[in-house]
Amino acid sequence: MTALAIGFMNSSSGLSWFELQGAGMLPGMLGSDWQMRSAGEAKLEEIAVISLRGSLVELQAVTDRLEALRSSAAGRPDLCLRVWSETRQSYLYSPLTKFNWQILPVHPRSAEGGSFSLELNWERENFFYGDELPVPLSNTSGSGLVSGITLYNHDDAAIGHDNWSDVNLQAIGNLWPLPLRVEVKNTTSGEPLADFWLGSMCLPDSGVLPNLVFEAESGLGGTVLTDASASSGAYCRYDWSGSGWHSLASWTISVLDVTRLQGIDSLPLLRFFNAPVEADLRLRWELLVDGVPVWLGPASELELGQASLRMEPLHIPLTDLPLGSFAMGHQLVLQAFHVGSGVHRLELDDFLFLPQQTFGAYHAISSLKQNASLIDDQMRQAVWSESGGLALTTHLRVGAGHHLQSGSLQRFYCFQREANGAAPISRTVSVKAWYRLGWRLP
Repeated sequence: MTALAIGFMNSSSGLSWFELQGAGMLPGMLGSDWQMRSAGEAKLEEIAVISLRGSLVELQAVTDRLEALRSSAAGRPDLCLRVWSETRQSYLYSPLTKFNWQILPVHPRSAEGGSFSLELNWERENFFYGDELPVPLSNTSGSGLVSGITLYNHDDAAIGHDNWSDVNLQAIGNLWPLPLRVEVKNTTSGEPLADFWLGSMCLPDSGVLPNLVFEAESGLGGTVLTDASASSGAYCRYDWSGSGWHSLASWTISVLDVTRLQGIDSLPLLRFFNAPVEADLRLRWELLVDGVPVWLGPASELELGQASLRMEPLHIPLTDLPLGSFAMGHQLVLQAFHVGSGVHRLELDDFLFLPQQTFGAYHAISSLKQNASLIDDQMRQAVWSESGGLALTTHLRVGAGHHLQSGSLQRFYCFQREANGAAPISRTVSVKAWYRLGWRLP
């Protein structure tokens, strides 16, 4: 390594980096001694000592620059250590989570002569990351796309009608999580994009990902009705009467799917073909194993006129299993409650169990108009939107954001909603992503 610097990840100019080694050091700097550590911890504390000799003006410029970095880092999460790697012939970056500096004790005559040392101490992530690379994304609309892949707001048999995209992790070859920058562009005219959810799960080895999209008509219960504007061209109507809880329908989660879902929380997101016409309706899940009820979920209130619903996360299987053999299949029952004693109706189109191995719930504080984009950068821990070349805030993220996991395949799912609670199957977004390769040693 012939160059060492501290600065902010989004700095577009090399002049904004404070160089500790190399030709770009400020006048009065003689060099630095970086005591790099390598260990198995997630974060490392390190020290660098800078030797100085120069005029008062030169030395003041160095300390002023360090103080500006320290004070700016308090409000920004993207302060990094940058090194030049001779091995990889590129700059590498290690995010700093803490940074401070001090003047080391010095003999008075040395200080008067303009010679003393500064100690820099920081805490950094135990990885060095390279520059961004595009993530090739695939679904039935195309393979290995880097210019943007279209995600519909449903998943059925029609080619390209997918609410998911895949990443071939074997082609990337990562052995540990790699930070992602994800861009979601609203490509739907008319109603802007309000709340949306993006989550993923990883297949650790060969095999097939579990089914996480359930059509209402694939369950047992209710009356199946056909309509071209429904997902897969059909939806289910449930009619019941009286107060109290009623079981509307059930779906089977296969032996293989339960086994593959081990250790993964899922967020149920329901779409209704028609919004309910009465208030105070509540829904919950009941989970059965071998025909025996083992879990009853919390009630979620469905507001009058609301055509979609986010329910509380599910954990399937209910408890972690040693999996010396396949897990037993589960039965999922949707139950409804209304305090009134009259006749009630619910029309369900489909629902998605959004996986939460990586997860972001993007809650709208305004909205994302057509051709505007939301960017979620895990490396910087920042979320913002861009419209017409200008930056703004349209959503707040709940969740840790996204990274590439190690395994064979990672699938990302998306569910979109408009401000009135509707979630039309025709809504689309275009998704692009970038990743950074990472190494323990530069």
